[in-house]
Amino acid sequence: MTQQNSDQKDVPYQFAERVLTVSLPTALMLIILVAAGEIDALSAITGFAMVVSLTIVLAMPFLMNLKNLTQYVHQIAQEEDVPDMPTFGKKDEESARIIAAINQMRNIWTTRTEQLEAQTLSDAAVLDSLPDPLLMLDDESQVIGANLAARELFGFNVRGQTLRMLVDSQYLPLAAERILNGDSRKEDLEICLKQKVFNAKLERLPAAAKAGAVMVLTLYDMTARKQFEQMQADFIANASHELRTPLSVLSGFIETLQSTAKEDEQAREKFLSIMQTQALRMSGLIESLLCLSRLQMNEGEKLSDLVDIPEILTAVKQMLDAKAVKTEMTIALKPCAQPGKIFGNVSELNQVFQNLTDNALKYGKPGGQVTISCHIEDRGRPEMDAPMVYAIAVHNTGEPIAAEYLPHLFERFYRVASTKNKAVGTGLGLSIVQQIVKHHNGVITVESSNETGTVFTVYLPMYPEDFSEETSDSEPAESTVPADSTKS
Repeated sequence: MTQQNSDQKDVPYQFAERVLTVSLPTALMLIILVAAGEIDALSAITGFAMVVSLTIVLAMPFLMNLKNLTQYVHQIAQEEDVPDMPTFGKKDEESARIIAAINQMRNIWTTRTEQLEAQTLSDAAVLDSLPDPLLMLDDESQVIGANLAARELFGFNVRGQTLRMLVDSQYLPLAAERILNGDSRKEDLEICLKQKVFNAKLERLPAAAKAGAVMVLTLYDMTARKQFEQMQADFIANASHELRTPLSVLSGFIETLQSTAKEDEQAREKFLSIMQTQALRMSGLIESLLCLSRLQMNEGEKLSDLVDIPEILTAVKQMLDAKAVKTEMTIALKPCAQPGKIFGNVSELNQVFQNLTDNALKYGKPGGQVTISCHIEDRGRPEMDAPMVYAIAVHNTGEPIAAEYLPHLFERFYRVASTKNKAVGTGLGLSIVQQIVKHHNGVITVESSNETGTVFTVYLPMYPEDFSEETSDSEPAESTVPADSTKS
């Protein structure tokens, strides 16, 4: 504003200077005429005064319009709130056209500025919606922009920090230096950050972006993928090992029967019995592996069959009663006080309780009892999204499982060292059970102690529609329990 006031004070002097400049040729001509004696000095002065006056009269409106125009453009440049059209002389159409052109340019500039601001906000919203952390870096590897995922990972004061400050890795800053030096346009490497594994992708922008960003760093969380790859590798290694053992036994006995025991009938009978046992073990392992594969493929399948849990438990007891007699044990099924119809898969749930009961018989105490009980919990469980759950417990009084082994019981091929020689199994039974329970949006827990023995409890969700008048009067979609299923 000070500069503007100074300009206004100088206007009279500027105007006088311009008028005298315009009148200067006339003054020179009059001086020549006076010197030549063509006119006298008084006439020359009078004529010059008339020329100056006429110049003032003719130039004043134009110069005032020019002054208003200059002030208007200055206010626009200072982004002040100004009217669209300043005041001009009535007949100055040229000035009006100039102002109209300036206003048109101003409107175009304002519209494009608003569009650019809206685009910037939209771009920021899009970046914040990305699930992967993204950082914008300048030519000194400083962060000048970060989306929401990056701010949550590194903290909301991430701007202004360098890569060396954010990441405890020498490789990422070196990769950024190679890009800034022009040695490469893209870098792709793996880094560890906050106990996670990330795939870091650095890429130079084709041109400097807003605020001077020249490079983008995107982090892709690879932790789950790495864990899955490790699980796959472990699974293949364990499966190969488990299959190799019976195969080596079979190969050894076949070789023996073809050579030294070829004529030994007693040895042949003994070896064939062992070979049959190993073949059955290998068959069970393959069947369990196929079962796990099927469960994983059907993981997202919607369960819509109405299943009667007490009916399944009764069928499981009848199926395993003969085995219980052989192991000098008994199976006690406590009647369920409430109806237990839920949505699920009959075959899969039958396999769950058959495996759990079969394990209880394997590892239970001879002469002891396996107890199956069920009840409804109307408060649900924190880890389950259901108002009520149906709890089914399988309890045996055998040797307790040490606390350090409990978290590993549902891992594939895991078997407690102290029980490996007690019963034959594939080590996949409980993994299958857990996978089925997960498919039913349920939870399985295990508790073991010297005082109470070992209890496996399966919690299955029950929804209000399970108790509607329509479902309570209907029959289960599948009422027949399979006579056979994969055992552990």
